[in-house]
Amino acid sequence: MKRISTRAIAMALAAGSLMAITPNAASAAQKKEKAAKAEQRVESPTKAFAEGYNNTIKLIQAEDFAGAKAAFEQSAPTATAPNDMYWAGNLALQIGSKLSEQPLQKRGLEMIMNSGLASPEETQRYAFFLGQFAYKDEDYAKSVQYLQQAYDAGYRENGIAATLAEANNKAGNTDKAYEWLNTAIEAEQAAGRTAPENWYKRGAALALENKNYTMASTWLTRLVEAYPNDSNWRDTLVVFRDGVNLSKEENLDLMRLMREVNALKSERDYGEYVDAADPRKLPGEVVAVIDDAQANGVTGSTYLTEQRQIASGNIAADKAGLSGAERDARAGANGKIAAVTADAYFGYGDYAKAADLYTVALEKGGVNADEVHTRRGMARVEMGDTAGAMADFSAVESGNRAQIAKFWELYLNKQGGASAATAS
Repeated sequence: MKRISTRAIAMALAAGSLMAITPNAASAAQKKEKAAKAEQRVESPTKAFAEGYNNTIKLIQAEDFAGAKAAFEQSAPTATAPNDMYWAGNLALQIGSKLSEQPLQKRGLEMIMNSGLASPEETQRYAFFLGQFAYKDEDYAKSVQYLQQAYDAGYRENGIAATLAEANNKAGNTDKAYEWLNTAIEAEQAAGRTAPENWYKRGAALALENKNYTMASTWLTRLVEAYPNDSNWRDTLVVFRDGVNLSKEENLDLMRLMREVNALKSERDYGEYVDAADPRKLPGEVVAVIDDAQANGVTGSTYLTEQRQIASGNIAADKAGLSGAERDARAGANGKIAAVTADAYFGYGDYAKAADLYTVALEKGGVNADEVHTRRGMARVEMGDTAGAMADFSAVESGNRAQIAKFWELYLNKQGGASAATAS
């Protein structure tokens, strides 16, 4: 069977944008301007700009915003002193808001910021708004500059860290994008909240866009930790599998976890599992998996039908030889026969017998200890022996199997909290 493609996963993960909705900059500016005038923090306009300023204010008060815009444009060239630039910028913000003209709002923000008289709070907010405007204009370098300025000044609203991640990515700095996503997630965790699911998915999507499967797998594992649903499990395990060079036996144990977490969804999924299990080697498991596929609505597959027939034809002879194989396993000089026989019992769902023979295999030695610990751990999962399973998975020390074992540990850790995490 053809491998499950990660292309669809990448497209699905990349579907969302992290940009926060731009707050009403002008509305906030009006409130700040009134407060600033009341306390006279900034000096009144100079004589050069006072007449134009007053004429514009009168037109705003009369709600003649088109006239106010014309008056502003006429007087703006005289606003050269810092305090004049500050007040002119506030006028532009108000008029731009009433006329729904974002370029005029942006111009007003720039005038206030360039005046050097913005208060610390105004600097935070206005730099953020300018960062949003620059992003919309696709000037991503300037967007990063303004957003960074806002963050450094203490602005923490509207998901600014996630917005910085997206702006940095658009500016071509993927490493910074990952850093800001981490910052955004850590801030949510510090506040006792679960970060939005889309933030984890965005990290994975960026990694997949750059063909960094190791990084993508890391982000998806974090996604499963926070949101352990079937779809996220499937994406995580498929991306991990496609990003490393798994042996057939390693892939089998990964597919077993996919079955455990209900992540097998298509004919290709089930076909991958059947290929790994092999109807001649583990006929009982192949039949069970294909029956699962049919129960889950995957029907009409010629391939699966053929593989089930082959497996069914092998079951009788396979079962007939198990008792003799078990005797040979216990009498063997090493644990190889015990491990193979345990695999067969595992495939038929006799997990207690499988776990016992995996123990024999480990005691006698001469086997791949990481593989046997992984499989005894899986058998113990099915037996409900969580502590024993965890001990086995913790004993897996190297290579791809160490990560597979960690996925199984994560599954056990999340069984109790999956529903709550998903609901949050």
